[in-house]
Order: sequence, then structure tokens, then C-alpha cells
Amino acid sequence: MLAKEFAVNRVQTFHPHDAGDLLKIIYEAKENGLKVKYYGGSFPVSKEGVDIIVALDNMRRFICYDPEEQSVTFEGGVTVAEMLQDMESLNSTLEIYGIIPNMTIADAISVGLVGSNGTIAHCLKSCQVLHSNGALIEWVWPGSGEATDRISTIATERSFAPTLQAMVCGLGVVGIINTATFKCIPIHLAQETVYDCPLNNVINNWQQLVEGLYGYMYWYPLLDKVIVKQASSVRLHLGHLQPWWKKCLETFYWSIHWLINRASPYVAWYVPSFTRKLSQMQFNLIMKASSCRMQHSFRPQLFISVGSHCRGMKWFLPAEKLHNVVEDIGKWAELHFYLCSTPILIAVQKHQAPAFHQPFLCPYTEKNTCTLWTDWFSSRSITSSYSATMAEFEALLQKNGGRKCWSAGPVYASPLIGRMYPGFRQWCEKRTILDPVTMFRSAYVVGDLFVKS
Repeated sequence: MLAKEFAVNRVQTFHPHDAGDLLKIIYEAKENGLKVKYYGGSFPVSKEGVDIIVALDNMRRFICYDPEEQSVTFEGGVTVAEMLQDMESLNSTLEIYGIIPNMTIADAISVGLVGSNGTIAHCLKSCQVLHSNGALIEWVWPGSGEATDRISTIATERSFAPTLQAMVCGLGVVGIINTATFKCIPIHLAQETVYDCPLNNVINNWQQLVEGLYGYMYWYPLLDKVIVKQASSVRLHLGHLQPWWKKCLETFYWSIHWLINRASPYVAWYVPSFTRKLSQMQFNLIMKASSCRMQHSFRPQLFISVGSHCRGMKWFLPAEKLHNVVEDIGKWAELHFYLCSTPILIAVQKHQAPAFHQPFLCPYTEKNTCTLWTDWFSSRSITSSYSATMAEFEALLQKNGGRKCWSAGPVYASPLIGRMYPGFRQWCEKRTILDPVTMFRSAYVVGDLFVKS
């Protein structure tokens, strides 16, 4: 039976169990001229401005495994951690590593989930998508000799064959993801090497981070230090698992770090002179927790909660601009040191997919890039000046070629969106063809997106 909730403002929230339930919702919305927002059930979405909310958290089935194609298919409400757990029984995994927010598949595709080595686009093979007219169609990436989207002489929905370039990072407004098919690789473990050093040492030897399985670092601008984590691949039967007592000790250190990290913005705001000490305490705790993992093997994916990830903001930056960015942020942090007690997480990105597999609204390019994540502006309730300082900080990133990620949000719609993402106009054209009556609205963006070309 179709689950349904009623909000005070008469917005209806549905929790469908299969494609049949989704079709009933779409037909009801179309007949009554209702606006719909859908999401996978794991993302903190905006629920304003529509009549119907569709959450896919009840669609959690493992559909099939194709050993010849080395692919797996899941429904959109399955989380990435649940998917990888099911794939372990098949001795398979996905080629996305490092720190990963545990989103559902539908949310991960809609916002373009980013790991510490690449994005969900590199693993995705196809999606079965429900259109606004009720059609259930398989979407794939375009071939190397094809146009980005195959359109005949008459651009109608029947003659339009959409591709995943519009769906990945599509923000949930081009159709509802029913199922998704991913490419598998043989399962393996990862072994991390952890060390601390001055930031300039890492910037000058950036290629070392690119060569590993994945690499990322915690940067403390007030200390001018970084904690670097590099991982290498280890065969499953050759790995040395972590002893239980080290696991307990690691969990203890991370728990204390979590408490200090959450308290730091408030303590630093009211006692600014204590900011540097807070950074040093977190630095020491991460080093102690990381030392418990040294010389041991782990799954290459480290999952964190979506809520924790969405407390901050994430940007993509060209790798060659990183030196300029850290200099600008270092100078900015000296003036706003009371906001900078927590670390910035910087990860290396290796986009191995061909150029025609790039989504229209992807925040990265085919060049070497890195991601920068920070939660410096997560406690905006402390003071109203946070919005101004956040805009000033983001301007530093944007002037160096930075693009904001959709995966840490909800993201506020901006007039600059068309300039920041070169494929925005193409995405608008495809969205207008797929949903001419604009039935679907984005649950992942606060504000209206310009969708008509």
C-alpha cells in the first residue's frame, strides 16, 4: 500500500514501494496540475513551493547482477553503503573511494556524489527513469561518435533520446530514478599511509597524491600544517585486519574529536584567543586516531553521515590553482581566525571517464582537479555576519576557477549559475523538452532554477 503523510501546509509526502506506485503519483499530479519534488530519502531537501513530495526510501531492492557485463542494478532508495555490502557477496565493489557521504542512489546521482578519488558518474552505467508523461525509459551515456543527446529533426519528447549527461547532477528535475545500474570491479582492500607536514611540501609534490588509490588531507590554516592520508590497493587475502582494541581506541579518539569539532565554532566565537588551541587539539586527535589504522587494511570506502557532510560546503578547484587558493585562504584566515578552528578537507580527484561522460552541470572538468570542503560557516545562527563572510570566502574560490558542488547542500540558487557551469544552457534545453509543463521542481536547491532556454 502506498504510504502517504500530510504536512500542515497541505503538502503531501509519498513513500512509494515500486514503479507502479510512482506511476500513480505522476498520473495524479499530471491530471491535477500539481508540482512535484522527489528525492532518495537521505538528503536534507527543500520542501517548499510544491504540492507533492516523493521520497524513495521504501524502494530498496537489489534487482540483478550481470556477471558478463560486470554490473549490478539497484532501486533508487538503496544507500551506497547498503549497495556495497550486497556487492561484497559477489566479490565486487565500486571504483569510488575515500570519504563518502552515505546517500541513497537517487540522491547520489541527482547531486553528483563525490568521493576522494572521483565521482559517481565514473561508476554509473545506466538509469531507468520515469518521465513526467509516465514513460519509463532507460538512460545511458552517449557514445564517442554521438551528440550529447540524440535529437531528430523535430525536438519532441518521442524523438528525443536523453542521456545521463542531463540526469547526473540533474538536481531531480528531469525525471524520477527508478533503478540504476553500476559497473563493478573486483573487491580489494586499502592500506593508508598517514603523515603530517607543512602545506607547501604537499603542494610542491602534488603528483604523489595522484599516484595512489586515493589521497586527501586535513589542512589547519592557523597551524600551517596538514595531515596527509594516502592509500594503496591491497589484495583481499593479503590484508592485515585491525585488532579490536585498536578499533576501540580509534573510535574513542574520533568521538572526542567530534565533540571538540562541534563545540569549536561556538568556543572560538566567544573566546577568540582559544581558536589556535582548538585547532591543535583536533590536529592531535586526528593523528592519534589515524595511527591506529597504520599497517592495517580496510575497505577503501569510509562512510560518513549525510547530515555531517551537508553541514559544510564543497567546491571543485583546478589543481594548478590550488597554490593560489591556499595563499588567499591563509590570508583570509588571519583576518577571520575566529571562524577557522576546524580543518579544511582537500581531496585529489582523478576523472578517468571520457569527456562525453561529463554531466552538463558537473562542477569539474576533464583536467586535474581537487575538492575543498569546510564547515566554517555551519553555525550561522551565532551571528548574522556569517552570510557576508561566507560570500567573501566563496569569492576567493570562484576567482580561481572554483565551482560549487551540489552534493553538500541544499545549495542556494544563484544568478551566477549560468556562468559557473558551462553546460547549464544545454541542461535547460533538455529539461524543457523532457518536462515542458515543469511538473518537477528541485528538492536539492533552495530557490528557483532558470529552466527555459
